[in-house]
Amino acid sequence: MSEPSPRQVLYGLVAGGFLLVVAVLVAGAASAGLVPTWWTILMAVTVTVIAVWSGLRWRRTGPVLAASIGLLVCWVIGTLLLRA
Repeated sequence: MSEPSPRQVLYGLVAGGFLLVVAVLVAGAASAGLVPTWWTILMAVTVTVIAVWSGLRWRRTGPVLAASIGLLVCWVIGTLLLRA
């Protein structure tokens, strides 16, 4: 296995940052009572699965970034549609 490039490290950290932001948003929306409980559970499981998957494949920056940004977009759209 070769040494990771600086770009791979940077993009991996950016993807991790997006996942962290989504996790905080999921918790914040749940604590504020903005969304149903089932949505919070679904998003928490999804964030966990994508975080584990990203951690195992962080060198493949394209799919990892796409998954983390896509998760943010899905959370925003879903939360707007389901807000109480």
